Amino acid sequence: MATASVSSRVGGFFRRQGKNFVGFWKQLGEDYTVTAKGVVDEAKEKPWKAVATGVVAGVLGYAYSTCPDELSMWDDLRERRQLMSTVPASEHSRKTDAELSLRTALANQRRLEHFNLLFFSLLVKRDYDTQVRIYHTQDPNINSWWITSTLKNIMDVGVFGRWYHLERAFVDYDINEEEVFPEETTQ
Repeated sequence: MATASVSSRVGGFFRRQGKNFVGFWKQLGEDYTVTAKGVVDEAKEKPWKAVATGVVAGVLGYAYSTCPDELSMWDDLRERRQLMSTVPASEHSRKTDAELSLRTALANQRRLEHFNLLFFSLLVKRDYDTQVRIYHTQDPNINSWWITSTLKNIMDVGVFGRWYHLERAFVDYDINEEEVFPEETTQ
C-alpha cells in the first residue's frame, strides 16, 4: 500500500513538472518568435537604424571574440623575444630593446597586471609586486584611488587580437637609429 502511494505521488509529480517544462519552452519559443517579427518590422520601417545596430553589434562581437587574454599576451611577448634573437644585437632598435626589457623586468618582479574588459584588454604596471601586503601598499589614505593609479599606469591596450603599444615599439625593430653610416658622395 505504501509503495503504491509513493509511486503515484512520484508519477504525479513528474506529470505536473513535465507539463510545466513543456509549457515553459513553448512560451519561450512564442516570445522569441514575436520579438523576431517585431525586429523585422522595425527594420523595414527604419533601415538605417537596423544597419547601424547590426554594424555596432558585429564590431562588438568581433572585438569580444578577438580580445587578447593574458596567455596570448605572454605568447606574443615570447614570439617578439624570439624574433629579436634572430637579429644581431648591434642592429637592434633601442626603443624595441627598451620595451622588451621593461616588460621582462616588470614580469619578473610580478608587477604586470592584465585586465580583460570583454571588448579590450589593458596591461597595467603596478608600483609593487601584486603579492606584496606591506602597510604602505594597502593603506587607502597613503595611496591614490585605484582607478586613478590604474589609468596612470596603463602600459598597453589590446584589442582585435593585437597589443598596440608593443606593435608600435616593433616598427623597424631591426634598424639601429644610433648607427652612423658614411655619407655617400656622388660624382
